[in-house]
Amino acid sequence: MTYRARVVVLDPVSADALADLGRDHDITVRIQPAHEELLELAADADALVVRSGVRITGDVIRRGSRLKVVARAGSGTDNIDLAACREAGVQVFNLPGVSAPAVAELALGLMLAVTRNIALADRQVRGGAWNKPQLAGPVLHGRVLGVVGLGPIGSHIAGLGLALGMRVLAAVERPTPERDEELRLRHIERVPLDDLLSRSDIVCLAVPLTAGTKNLVGAAELARMHPRSYLINVSRGGVVDEEALLAALTSGALAGAGLDVHGRESGTPALGALDNVVLTPHIGATSTDAQERVGRLLVDDLRSVLAGADATNRVC
Repeated sequence: MTYRARVVVLDPVSADALADLGRDHDITVRIQPAHEELLELAADADALVVRSGVRITGDVIRRGSRLKVVARAGSGTDNIDLAACREAGVQVFNLPGVSAPAVAELALGLMLAVTRNIALADRQVRGGAWNKPQLAGPVLHGRVLGVVGLGPIGSHIAGLGLALGMRVLAAVERPTPERDEELRLRHIERVPLDDLLSRSDIVCLAVPLTAGTKNLVGAAELARMHPRSYLINVSRGGVVDEEALLAALTSGALAGAGLDVHGRESGTPALGALDNVVLTPHIGATSTDAQERVGRLLVDDLRSVLAGADATNRVC
């Protein structure tokens, strides 16, 4: 009889992918459980499947005596204790770049929503009265888009900006002559972060959350942006100091912000009360097309690891 592994799914995953995986293995779904329940679930799990909503800490890894793999159904591993996984011999894989086009399109949507006051206009129309002068905003064509982080997501965002006739600046963590030539051919200008902040009409953050990027944009960085500029964040909430952002937005030092990610997954009520802020609940990768593709790749890599092989997208 073929061994059926126990796969515990802790964040939303495509139903079709779960049904496919369930033909070979036993699936338990507990969406974002409390930590004590997570410890119990890990105790007899062969695989844990997460997105960004659940932290896989060292005590979770150590509780999983049968644990073979932690699968991140998306990009990034900032919510997984990689050192504990290495120590326990647990594979970790993610799916970088799969959802990049979907996240980039949401970034564009946030740019339009906040610059053209779409969310505010919607609220006014639903309320039965609207103020058209209050809803005026700039067009994107001819504006300067600054992209911080030019990985798969940032690269797609830059491409959308260029297609709209925007000038695109980029801040890159590890520039090389080859990378600079690639950017030149794409008509993207690489600049230091400080220059990007001061020159951009829209700054879009597309970096992973690491020790080096935590609070990458704080009060000092926001002060370098001009008062008619906008901040878009589709990376991770911790990249922005949200108290400093709130202060900049309420004082008029910044024109507006579009945030798909927040310091707390439950949202940021203080920012949500502002008319010049558009919030979405970390849905950048939540397109039907992206989730179908993520699901297919997730199932393939899980099957490989549970059969004793390495995942194609192994991190550790």
